[in-house]
Amino acid sequence: MERKSITLLGLIVFFIFSLFLTILAKEQAYDFRKTNWGMSKEQVRATEEKRPDFEADTTLGYDVTISGKDFACIYSFLEDKLYNSGYFFTGEHTNKNLYIDDYEELKETLTKKYGKPKMDFPGVWKNDLYKDDKSHWGMAISVGHLAYGNSWETPNTKISLMLSGDNYKIELVLSYTSKGLEEWVKQIKEKESSKDF
Repeated sequence: MERKSITLLGLIVFFIFSLFLTILAKEQAYDFRKTNWGMSKEQVRATEEKRPDFEADTTLGYDVTISGKDFACIYSFLEDKLYNSGYFFTGEHTNKNLYIDDYEELKETLTKKYGKPKMDFPGVWKNDLYKDDKSHWGMAISVGHLAYGNSWETPNTKISLMLSGDNYKIELVLSYTSKGLEEWVKQIKEKESSKDF
């Protein structure tokens, strides 16, 4: 009788563990949106619900709204393999400090999803002209004096969030890069660039 109870308990534990792994696998099924690294351009196109808003030989782009904010969603390909994707904030603010708020919201969301950032740069000053006046930090970003950044990793992906600027323009970029294809991409790009010499 005791042996049957132990066997039954073992089966229950195994079932619960298997169920947990299945749920975890479903959450990690995709590397970015509904795609996985190495997919072809056509496979990626099939995952989106609309036609691309812009397209080139090595990219697909879609205008998307996330949490009420406008972004360009870009997929990058090399030899018809998806290796990098990301979101570029396309909204505009007259108060440049609002870009910092957008960055902080994204950082909080990503931290909830992926955990504590692997690297965290909560404001790196290249020129401290505006450092003592927080109301001008957005301006400082737009002229390249201040930048923010974070990075996370999953088993397959490097994720980086950057807020930077130059020439009075601010860029808020969330980038996802394949870890498995990283060396291959580097070799292909080096080979391509050496053709010019």
